[in-house]
Amino acid sequence: MVTLPAREARPAPPEPESETLPSPVPVLYHPFPIYGLESLAELQSRLKPEDISLVLKLNRLDDRHIRRGSTLIIPDPIPDWMDLSPFPHRVEALRSIAKIILVSRRVQAFGAYEFGHLVRWGPTSTGKKSTPTPAGLYHTNWKARQRRSTVNPAWLLRWYVNLENREGISFHQYSLPGYPASHACIRLFEDDARWIYHWIDQWILAEDGRTVLAQGTPVIVFGQYPYGQEPPWKQLVEDPRATMMSEQEIEDVVRPYLARLRQEADERQRLMAELRSQ
Repeated sequence: MVTLPAREARPAPPEPESETLPSPVPVLYHPFPIYGLESLAELQSRLKPEDISLVLKLNRLDDRHIRRGSTLIIPDPIPDWMDLSPFPHRVEALRSIAKIILVSRRVQAFGAYEFGHLVRWGPTSTGKKSTPTPAGLYHTNWKARQRRSTVNPAWLLRWYVNLENREGISFHQYSLPGYPASHACIRLFEDDARWIYHWIDQWILAEDGRTVLAQGTPVIVFGQYPYGQEPPWKQLVEDPRATMMSEQEIEDVVRPYLARLRQEADERQRLMAELRSQ
């Protein structure tokens, strides 16, 4: 018997908008050198805890990886998190796609869209130069609240969402050092990993446990990270648009996959209807 997934939230597509959204005004940034503990104390005195968390996310960095001699990039003033998104807030080409996650290796960030509207974004740490996260189309296959790494069993991967079953490529919570450092997986902050874990749809398998009847949420990995060079977010002081991606850029990325994505979505909806009628 095929297992019926939990009822999936399928919000209605937003009504067409008659006017083009204005281009976001770029936020200004300034550098904050870390000389030692006194620098961290100064930062804590100037910013609220939630703003410090925002700054660390912007720098693709967790608090365990703040190093003496490094420089944090800080927006001035501190805006809403979504205003810092490198992804466009709307992509017309995705209006027919209920859910999709885009992962930019260049800017080390993910963007989650519902019917073409950005609903969440966050920093990532994708594969290091020797084990890069391959570009291309994936799907969220299955998930586990925690799982031991197949590379090193000592690594506990929380909020694990599998993308490639044979190679073990996945989203999961793990440390973010400010650059791509994983073994081809996509590392996330815990709040983002937990959100993705609950938001995505898993695949639907046949009774044999091997045949895929319906794909999970699509995920597209794209772009090139400049290994050995200054990352784009470190260039925001000189160029506040250094990490921004245009709607046209995103449309160029997703266009080769759109026909397949629409077909897979239709097949899933038909299967869900059949299962519920049984």
